[in-house]
Amino acid sequence: MRESILRESPLVRLNRASSGANSAAGAGLIVREKAFLGHLNLRGKAEDPHFAGAVGVVMGDELPIVANTLTELNGVTMYWLGPDEWLIVTPDESRNRIEHDLRRALASQHFALTDVSGGQTALHLHGSRVRDVLAKGCPIDFHPRVFGIGQCAQSHLGKATVLIGQIEGQPHFELIVRRSFAEYVWTWLEAAAEEYGMAVGA
Repeated sequence: MRESILRESPLVRLNRASSGANSAAGAGLIVREKAFLGHLNLRGKAEDPHFAGAVGVVMGDELPIVANTLTELNGVTMYWLGPDEWLIVTPDESRNRIEHDLRRALASQHFALTDVSGGQTALHLHGSRVRDVLAKGCPIDFHPRVFGIGQCAQSHLGKATVLIGQIEGQPHFELIVRRSFAEYVWTWLEAAAEEYGMAVGA
């Protein structure tokens, strides 16, 4: 009899400790871990219309080929990482299907597809002071005239390397961090948001 595998998010301990600690009402920063998402690293030739077209058919959305942009559709986000590299973030239940469909669609192309889900996690950040908090430890200019919906960048927050993108207005950011740095980023956010208040989102 096969035993089920217990999965734990890298932030399970901090999430439990923080739950209910602060009310979202009045908090300048609201943070929620989006645990157990699928993270697929894709490499290929963006200038090849057959490659980009095949990815577009599978994903139902255009592959972002402009530097530091992202596309988001039905909970699936594609991040531009470089001229020939992207990160596809998917709901957990869609990960295997998307990987299978991409491999089949790109079978005749020069590409690489790697599942890196176990090594990363995602945080969803929003709130009235989210830009101010991020600006304390990240060199990116988060002013809405410079960094808006559909934009992303690889940078650092404090001492951790992160990928950050704005996926909605008001604003809402998604922050991708390596599993080994997840606790550090969470505690850094708590400290940076102390003057504004930080709450754990549902």
